[in-house]
Amino acid sequence: MPNDKQLTGNAGVYHVARELSRHGWNVMLTVRNARGADLFAISASEKICHAIQVKSHGPKPQDLSLGLQPDGLVTPWWVFVSDAANSDKQPTCYVLGLEEVLKLRTRDPGTRTGKPESERLCWLDRRFYTPGSDRELHDAREAWGKLGDPRQP
Repeated sequence: MPNDKQLTGNAGVYHVARELSRHGWNVMLTVRNARGADLFAISASEKICHAIQVKSHGPKPQDLSLGLQPDGLVTPWWVFVSDAANSDKQPTCYVLGLEEVLKLRTRDPGTRTGKPESERLCWLDRRFYTPGSDRELHDAREAWGKLGDPRQP
C-alpha cells in the first residue's frame, strides 16, 4: 500500500501533467521514483521538449534538500506543487528554471553539526513555494508561460 508521500507525489505529478496538457503541451510521464525528470513536455511541432522535475508538498511544505552537490543537478525545469493531495484546496504550482533553483539555494550553516562546508547539505526554503508566505515567488506562481508556446511551429 502506498504511503502518504507517494500519494502526494503522484497527485502532484498528475496535476502538473494536467496543467501542461491544458496549456497545449503533450506530456509523457517517466517511471516513478526513478532518478531524473518526472515528465517531459513536448510541443505540438515536437521542436521543444522540456524535462521537468516535480516536487509535491502536502499541507505542511518542507524545505527541499538539494544534496551536497546541487551543481550536479541537470533537469532544466522544476515545478513545485503545494497542497498537492489536499482535497480541500486547489494545488498551486511554481515553475522555476534550474538556474533559479540554484540561485535561491542555501547551504546548511553547520552551526549545530560542526561539519565542514563540503559535508553540509544545500536546501531550498519552503517559503518560496508556499502560498501567502513572506518569501513566496509570485513571478513563478502558475507561470506556465516560462516554458514557451507549445503551439508555435
